[in-house]
Amino acid sequence: MFSFEPLRTYLESNGKSVKWLMREVGFSTNVAVALNNDQPVKLEIIADICRYLELPIEKVVIITVD
Repeated sequence: MFSFEPLRTYLESNGKSVKWLMREVGFSTNVAVALNNDQPVKLEIIADICRYLELPIEKVVIITVD
């Protein structure tokens, strides 16, 4: 299982949203929905987000063992 809660928390603490990030990075609304609902997202897109926000991957997504 994985969660994009770290990303959502970071965005919220900086007065931003996933919708804002979608416009800035240029990913689709389907990806935005996936980020908001902890659904699968391609690693390439996660890397684009990390580069844009200048964050390490662990500040964007966490992986948990069920």
